[in-house]
Amino acid sequence: MGFPKTQLLWKGETYLARLVRLLGGCSRVVVVLRQEAPVAGAQVVVNPDPERGMLSSLQLGMANAPGPVIFTPVDFGHVREETVHGLVAAYQGQPVFNPRFAGRRGHPTIISRETAQGLLAMPPTGNPKDLLRTLPPAWFDCDDPGVLRDVDDPEAYRQVVAEL
Repeated sequence: MGFPKTQLLWKGETYLARLVRLLGGCSRVVVVLRQEAPVAGAQVVVNPDPERGMLSSLQLGMANAPGPVIFTPVDFGHVREETVHGLVAAYQGQPVFNPRFAGRRGHPTIISRETAQGLLAMPPTGNPKDLLRTLPPAWFDCDDPGVLRDVDDPEAYRQVVAEL
């Protein structure tokens, strides 16, 4: 992208600030970053070697979670507030629980403590999907295209901002 995705703007907030606010009703919000930086409303954990992959960051973030974990990559900053609240309210302990829009799985994802333990046992260079795909899917159907909007490059960001 040329700059951190955490600093992308959506409706007057950075993606990071927006997601922390949306998840603020959780007992604890943990943000995993490449380097130490203050994040209002969240505990910051630094991933000293993020090149190992997304699982290494996920493992650091959920290492001390006492219960279910909700997580999302920062570039899904377009998810609607009502979607996050509905997802959390509908969660009933399923191993993995995702929002679904137009038949497609999105983010944020909620996992049970048992699923989190399975991810913690994987090598940090592994792919979380290797475990998550083995679990029975459970869905929160929603009318929110933001759950699918992953922003990986400047063109994708421009497109999402124009469409949403």
